[in-house]
Amino acid sequence: MTAIIIDTETTSLDKPEVIELAYLGPLDTPLTAADPGVQLQFKPSVAISLGAMCTHHIIDEDLDGCDPWPGLWEPPVGVTYLVGHNVDFDWKAIGSPNVKRICTLALARMVWPSIDSYSLGALIYHLYPHGMARKMVRGAHSALIDVELCNRVLFSLVDALQPRNWEHLWQISEKARIPTRFTFGKYGPRDGQKGTPIGEVRRSDPGYIRWCLTSCDIVTNDPYWQKALRGEAA
Repeated sequence: MTAIIIDTETTSLDKPEVIELAYLGPLDTPLTAADPGVQLQFKPSVAISLGAMCTHHIIDEDLDGCDPWPGLWEPPVGVTYLVGHNVDFDWKAIGSPNVKRICTLALARMVWPSIDSYSLGALIYHLYPHGMARKMVRGAHSALIDVELCNRVLFSLVDALQPRNWEHLWQISEKARIPTRFTFGKYGPRDGQKGTPIGEVRRSDPGYIRWCLTSCDIVTNDPYWQKALRGEAA
């Protein structure tokens, strides 16, 4: 069972089409050294939004002559795991293939709970001397550079977590993805303080928990929030 580290750049956050896709691998183990990555570009059927453009700096003219985005992309044969930073976005953008997802964003929040930002760039500044990190993050939001940065973060996570294999790391990721505190609503963060622990709210305000489970889109659209509010383990 192998994995790839993936990143996409898209036309927008709402109904995105992939315009750039990069991956490293396939990787046999979480500590496998990756060969140089593969980067693909596609011409979308819709215009790139201004918000997306100012993030990745890809403009429509850059994609003239590229093949059109086919609507889905399948990982190489034999790949069982997809690794990415906020991996669900990339997974959905490429068509939700039948693979297990390992989220470096969730793992980073679990391993380094006290830092103030979990973007890829912020994590690189956390992990490396700042002068070196500044050189490394130049060009971030290019898909190929982002997968290389994600690979660096992954190595540090693996060093901290010591997973036996990809399956074990996936199991840790699944647990890390279950929220422990409210990030929204009346129990969300206030005045620089973290949100209220979910377990505390389950005990003190079960009616709010029931409302979230039935009527809050953040919860009803996310199986990890549902597990958290129901008190289920990964």
